Amino acid sequence: MKSSLLCAAVSVLSWTAAAFSFNAYDLGFHGLYPRKHFHSVDFEAPAPKITQWDSRCDYGNLFFTPRGPWVQGAARGPIITDPRGNLVWMDNHRFEQAMNFNVQKYRGQDYLTFWTKHRKTKHGKPAKHSKKSYVMLNSSYEVAYRIHPHGKKLKGDSHEFRITPQGTALITIYHKHQADCTDLKLGKSCWIQDGMFQEIDIETGKLLFEWRATDHIGMTDVFSSPNMKDGHGKSKADAFDFFHINSVDKTDSGDYVISARYMHAVVCISGKTGEVIWQLGGKNNDFRDLNHALDFAWQHHVTWQGNNTLSIFDNHANNVFHSPSSHSKGMIIKLDLEKMTATLVGKYVHPDKILNVSQGSVQVVNETGTVLVGFGNSPTYVEYSPEGKVLCAAHFAPHIAFEIIDFGLVKSYRIFKHPWVGKPKTNPAVKVKSGKAYVSWNGATEVSSWRLEKAAHGGGAGAKGGDDAEFVTIEEARRDGFETSFNLDKIHGHVRIAALDGARGVMAYSAVVKTPSPSHTLLWSSFILVLCFMGLAVLYRRRRQIPHISIPNLKLLDFKHRLHSITIKKQAVALDDLETESSPLLLAEREPEP
Repeated sequence: MKSSLLCAAVSVLSWTAAAFSFNAYDLGFHGLYPRKHFHSVDFEAPAPKITQWDSRCDYGNLFFTPRGPWVQGAARGPIITDPRGNLVWMDNHRFEQAMNFNVQKYRGQDYLTFWTKHRKTKHGKPAKHSKKSYVMLNSSYEVAYRIHPHGKKLKGDSHEFRITPQGTALITIYHKHQADCTDLKLGKSCWIQDGMFQEIDIETGKLLFEWRATDHIGMTDVFSSPNMKDGHGKSKADAFDFFHINSVDKTDSGDYVISARYMHAVVCISGKTGEVIWQLGGKNNDFRDLNHALDFAWQHHVTWQGNNTLSIFDNHANNVFHSPSSHSKGMIIKLDLEKMTATLVGKYVHPDKILNVSQGSVQVVNETGTVLVGFGNSPTYVEYSPEGKVLCAAHFAPHIAFEIIDFGLVKSYRIFKHPWVGKPKTNPAVKVKSGKAYVSWNGATEVSSWRLEKAAHGGGAGAKGGDDAEFVTIEEARRDGFETSFNLDKIHGHVRIAALDGARGVMAYSAVVKTPSPSHTLLWSSFILVLCFMGLAVLYRRRRQIPHISIPNLKLLDFKHRLHSITIKKQAVALDDLETESSPLLLAEREPEP
């Protein structure tokens, strides 16, 4: 018994040592959510730690929505970074709460798409309820479309927002209502959270299709039962989430595939009747597993890849207490719809074999064919070759926050990678601080370099940013990540900074700002320091000139006489010293008096 416990302890310690990288970042010395701060804008961007890099990784930008107990205030909102983790764009003002941030095409144009929630206001004060919607931003980061579900009191859910090639939007909905729960042994009536999805025409807003789980799925077909996490079904506030829909996609034939997390299954729904066509996994599985293709549970993000192939993120757990041998993974599965077989053609496991209990994503990157896996509740993402070799890996919270137990302190529902061209209609932001000018332009992807310009002939206070005649070029600098700085040591007056593209053409100007006037602080400090040294020198010489007084042998009158003589002599010496200090060239010629 003791030997088995010892072996188990050694096994755990060995796993911990292998999983942990003993550095300041992963031990949490930079915080449980390390962030980058800037001078020109009030953003707190993630500071990911890249643990592996390969040139074969796709060079598109990363799209994610950090959230969790340790992600608050200026750190919230949708975020774009470059592959190295440098901030490209974020918005923590309009979209403080966002999920499922992605780039999708609509009518040939790229849009930023995500689910968002914001507080409504009533009489200038935040209202009790929030407003949820699906947002599409154009390349200038303006809201081009906002989509809402159809139906009274139906609210858009954060799990899915997918644009189809037909120009429609697929969204998920959780609807609380009463249902017959005899199968659950909860009586004729209990409260449930029903899983729904709708297909909506983006341009007209028209509802094209709607599907509801309780119309087609039995409550005994799931692996979940009433509990504290998913509800007991006794009231609307305690409604039981029996199905848990978390993704929906459309097939080439016009049918739908949905992920039913609590069924451990992918279900294909007829686009005409809504009936179940087939089920992959779960209690009513229709496929023969050829090589562990059905080894998934509590899954997320099912995507139809075409050619009867789909990708899945296999969470493989629903709570943090699990077997050490269990781990999450990305999967690509090939289906034979005639022979009804399923073949695993790709498996993507985290290098540390972590297990995250919720959320997650799998993306086959179009430009390179690599596979990007976001580990959802665990703040880490990995890019693989199509064969499953780890190419690039990173995490945006320390290992202690997720490697041992997946607490979800920092997370991103999904993570995607795409090329993106942003052309904001704002101006670059500039901030003068501590002798430097800091400049950034949130979301401007085409800036190659910056040019510092100074107002000529004392102009500038009323100068406009576009008046080239009033400014002269001082210096140019290549773009250095999100924020670039210029030294202003010898530059006084009014300045502005121009954003330059690859051909050195001006894209936009910052506001005109005033640099600090020449400071006299250093001059005064130096002067006072010199006076102090000179004063010490004077005191030293006075000490040499004052005779040694043996107080015990003095009588009172003799002491007064000596003290009076010393005072007179000190005054004479002080006057002589002051005259000498007024002639600096003679200072070095002075010799101490004997």
